[in-house]
Amino acid sequence: MRNTGYVKVWGANNQIIIVEDGIERILGPDGIPGLSITINGNNNLVRIEFPRYFEDCKLVIVGDNNYFSILSMYSKTRIKRAFFYISDACSIEIGRNCYINPSVSMMAKEKSGVKIVIGDDCVIASECTFRCGDGHTLINEYNGNPLNEPDDIILEDHVWVGVRCLLLKGTYIAENSVVGAMALVNKKFDIPNVLVAGVPAKIIKSGINWDIADYKTYMEE
Repeated sequence: MRNTGYVKVWGANNQIIIVEDGIERILGPDGIPGLSITINGNNNLVRIEFPRYFEDCKLVIVGDNNYFSILSMYSKTRIKRAFFYISDACSIEIGRNCYINPSVSMMAKEKSGVKIVIGDDCVIASECTFRCGDGHTLINEYNGNPLNEPDDIILEDHVWVGVRCLLLKGTYIAENSVVGAMALVNKKFDIPNVLVAGVPAKIIKSGINWDIADYKTYMEE
């Protein structure tokens, strides 16, 4: 098991802050076990609240005025093989008590100020991808204007994203909702308590909620 983290920083006025028991401190040279952090730019801020456990994860920040924040979890569940990439004065913010399963990637880039925001008590299943931009430009052939402007991705509190989902620019999921496995989400679902699924995703059931317990455990509670 690879569980060593490192910190490599180039630039000025970059900060990596650790919060333990409500007390903030600057990250020391030993880094965070399981999380490799690379920063190349100026005025970037990373804020990580413990307890939070990592294994073979990477955080890459490029350019100036970027922000990464992840709050604590009251469990020893680890974030495994996650990849976080931020550039162009963008941000990724992950709330409290979120479960992030293995091999998740989140990329906030391509337009200044775009962000990925994950609310509290969310579950992200394995192999999900969040992309605020497409990595290329679609162009209107008549006037040369871009057609696929980058945009935010926002999950409100208590959202469950199923395995291998692709969440693209402009995604918004309201609270207490579920995104079905292998869905492609590229628009706003601002009604809470819905199940969305499909390619592209649409509402397939309303008036739902969810519990992290499996069926047997839930019925015995």
